Amino acid sequence: MPWPRGRSLGGSSNHNWMQYMRGNPNDFDLWANLTGDIRWNYQNVLQYFRRLEDYHGHWKGSEAYHGEGGPMNIEGLSFKPALKYWLAAAEELGYPTGFDPNAIQTQGFGPFDVTQKRGVRFSTYRGYIVPNLLNKNLVIRRYAYATKIHFDETMTATGVSYLHHGIPKFAAATKEVVVCAGAINTPQLLLLSGIGPFEHLKEVGIRPVVNLPVGLNLQDHVSAVGHFLADSPVSFIPNRDSSLASGLEYLLYGTGPLTSAAGMGGYGFYSTPKTSPDWPNIFYILTSIGNFKDFGKLQDLLGPYSTNFWEQWMKPTEPSDAHLIWVLLARPKSRGYIKLADANPMSKPIIQPAYFSDSGDEDVEALIDGLQFLVKMYEGTSAFQVAGGRMNPVPMPGCENYIFKSRRYFECVIKTLPQTIYHPSCTCPMGKVGDPRAVLDSELRVIGTRGLRVADASVMPVITNANLNAPTIMIGERCADLIKSTWLPTVTL
Repeated sequence: MPWPRGRSLGGSSNHNWMQYMRGNPNDFDLWANLTGDIRWNYQNVLQYFRRLEDYHGHWKGSEAYHGEGGPMNIEGLSFKPALKYWLAAAEELGYPTGFDPNAIQTQGFGPFDVTQKRGVRFSTYRGYIVPNLLNKNLVIRRYAYATKIHFDETMTATGVSYLHHGIPKFAAATKEVVVCAGAINTPQLLLLSGIGPFEHLKEVGIRPVVNLPVGLNLQDHVSAVGHFLADSPVSFIPNRDSSLASGLEYLLYGTGPLTSAAGMGGYGFYSTPKTSPDWPNIFYILTSIGNFKDFGKLQDLLGPYSTNFWEQWMKPTEPSDAHLIWVLLARPKSRGYIKLADANPMSKPIIQPAYFSDSGDEDVEALIDGLQFLVKMYEGTSAFQVAGGRMNPVPMPGCENYIFKSRRYFECVIKTLPQTIYHPSCTCPMGKVGDPRAVLDSELRVIGTRGLRVADASVMPVITNANLNAPTIMIGERCADLIKSTWLPTVTL
């Protein structure tokens, strides 16, 4: 399973799906509880979400929850061919569709806001770096790779060793080192610097410096895949919908099919029967991508599975309008880890997400519930029956021996084709000093050191229940204020 990283200026915001989702207020209230710091609760982080936004999305006008003039442009997704059916089916089943998921989130369905401007990707590079490229106090070393953080005898971070075009160099720190290498490379860099579980560091030949549980709390939104067919033109089919007209629409107006990632159209939050409706544990991403000719072959080229897995599954129904729906486990119980393979900083780290390893099988059961609810939406509502909605009748390869659409069948689907939605997080979690699970304190400082902070998705103690781009940017905004309050006495939080 590929786990790509955003090793570029702007990080993973350069290649994500651009969905703008903050998470649930309960996520941040939990962070505040785990850190013992109310500054991380929803009411207090809301100011940072508002600060980062120049908001022009579907919920324009709700100033209490959205900001104007911030560095990141947010707008409503313009191309959503299946949204009206998606929303009508949800309403038919009694779920709300008229609420802002980035305000007070609950169960419900709706259209995505995205990090775009006139239909073009708006990365953090565009928002934060480009406006400051000429600042004299900003120096960027491209094609550089950090290899070790150095400390003096007081455990104060003094600088970072790095390779620049393969040449060893050193960057000295006068005040602090801030690591924002992501949920995979940040723990790798800390481990290479002697910060981590002592036993593991000794195993790979690194002198231990601070004994912390670095890399041991890895969380990700593992996803199951639902595939549904339709008889109406409710999806994006490249050879049908990519045309001179759609190209001109994109260039002139920033709208149309070419603004969308894989036909992405709508979201859904669903709480399984044992979960609070105010804190959903299933997150749906509706991608209105049709089953066009050779779609299966393309998926096999892109994916890590056997060479004809997708082709075998998709070929019998090509071509047809269809929806691929990602059923994300929004609040996973399972925990994985990041470890070093050896002491060589250029070696790839060991990534073990440990999906479905929770003792009570709650993760698998929740995803089964999520898939069964999708069948109800497509086959049990008049909204989708108008469009001829139905689950792909071809059993997933490897699951043919189970009763179709049974819980055992869906369990097979989940374990045969688990998908990452590229949300690694929580590998350097903040917490209370003295908590054996904590790597950072609530001011994002590495416990047991001085002058060393982390600001990326690794700092989350528990993953938020939707996409991670927005909360990760918020963490950067909060970290900036924490640094200023440390070094500028006039700044208070």
